[in-house]
Amino acid sequence: MDQVTVETLRAVPYLDVAGIGGRRVNLMAFWDGERWHMWIPMPAGNLMRMNPVEAMHLDYVAKAPASSNDLLIPFVEVMWQHLSYEDICPLISAICDTFHKMGTSVAKLRHLHRSRAVVGHATSDYAATEIEYLAILSRTVYDLLQEAITRIWKNHVQLLDPVEEQRRKASPLPDTFSRIVLRDKKLPRDSAEIASKFGLPAGVAATYAELTPDFIALRDMRDRLIHAGAGVRHVYSTERGFCVDRTDPAFRGCTWTAVHKYNDNNLVSVLPWIANVVLKTIGACNSLLSSFASNLVLLPPIAPGYRVFVRGPSTDALLSVLAVFEGGSPWWSESEDGGESLDQRIRERAYYLWKQRPHGAGSDALAHWLGAEQIERG
Repeated sequence: MDQVTVETLRAVPYLDVAGIGGRRVNLMAFWDGERWHMWIPMPAGNLMRMNPVEAMHLDYVAKAPASSNDLLIPFVEVMWQHLSYEDICPLISAICDTFHKMGTSVAKLRHLHRSRAVVGHATSDYAATEIEYLAILSRTVYDLLQEAITRIWKNHVQLLDPVEEQRRKASPLPDTFSRIVLRDKKLPRDSAEIASKFGLPAGVAATYAELTPDFIALRDMRDRLIHAGAGVRHVYSTERGFCVDRTDPAFRGCTWTAVHKYNDNNLVSVLPWIANVVLKTIGACNSLLSSFASNLVLLPPIAPGYRVFVRGPSTDALLSVLAVFEGGSPWWSESEDGGESLDQRIRERAYYLWKQRPHGAGSDALAHWLGAEQIERG
């Protein structure tokens, strides 16, 4: 990787060069409200400035989003702004990339539904494969998240409480989520056991315990897929959207309501399950980071006064399942016919993704800690 000097970085207007500390700078694109700016490291240690006409798949810095489809996800913002250490950056990138992949997977399912007449009988098999892939992606995020937390906890934090700081040094964290929340790979630990065994603050341990049921459901589905060869029984392609049998063990833990029913034969829309998996996975990253952040002394933001937005070709698909997660129609045919009112409602929520159905108090704490204010739309 090409290296640049601190003096060279002063050419990037959003960077607080004096406050970088020991962190690695992710030279994100910059949206100034009118056009894009990018800086490419060159072999001689210089930066080549570019002004591309468009940007499609990236995290970027701005005062306000370039598009109403762009997302503000606290985990992404805080990690790039405060915790972009050399050993953490690859994990941040991997998690962000998985968020994009989840959006792409949802977009593919939506495309399959719209194209079912052309695809024909194979539509159900394609949909089942994509649903199983979503479960694997989500399960992967939990371990990437835990590996990042473990490295941060070990190498880059200092707890505010001296007693807790001594416990932190004496109790290294495992690098897999299951070893934190499960005893003997099976039994869920309560918050008191998590705090005692790993020397974690009570609030952090409580967040782990809150996230455990959703993690177990994903782990069980992933294990059936990988180790037992038992995937989704069948996906039914209907005129209203993809449906599954509510008694299918693959979807254990999902709460179905009368609105989700397709008929009286246990068929329900799969969209509520998809929305839960996607939004709760992103929410787990936000919540756990929030709990840790309330106990950490962090370096100042690399780009003070700016926000970090997530932009990609499938963020609109993430916003569509956000609408379902919030109680919108669980049927693609009805969602697509929702017109401007539904489209506007989704976009109005896009900037506040972290506030949707928080996992405990952590999400509110993170919003407060970031000083999250309403973003003015220019």
